[in-house]
Amino acid sequence: MEFAEKLYIGPSIRHRQERILSRMEQGKMVVSLYCITKAMNQTDLYDIYSYHELRQKYYKERSVTILGLAGSKEEAIGITAYMIQKLI
Repeated sequence: MEFAEKLYIGPSIRHRQERILSRMEQGKMVVSLYCITKAMNQTDLYDIYSYHELRQKYYKERSVTILGLAGSKEEAIGITAYMIQKLI
């Protein structure tokens, strides 16, 4: 698991950003965290996963680049929409 140079952070978790990143780097669990990643396939731009899902063996064996973090799935969708608008 890698982090993008420019990481998008949702407002609901911005105040605990450093603690969350530290726990993720240590491989520890973080409750209520959603990750926006580069898509695993060639047809999509981004994927949204719960952090709990990304800790599974399948994803540990693959190269996953995290582009953004959010405190809820709705917030992750909003951040993803913002990221897409930045592309246009």
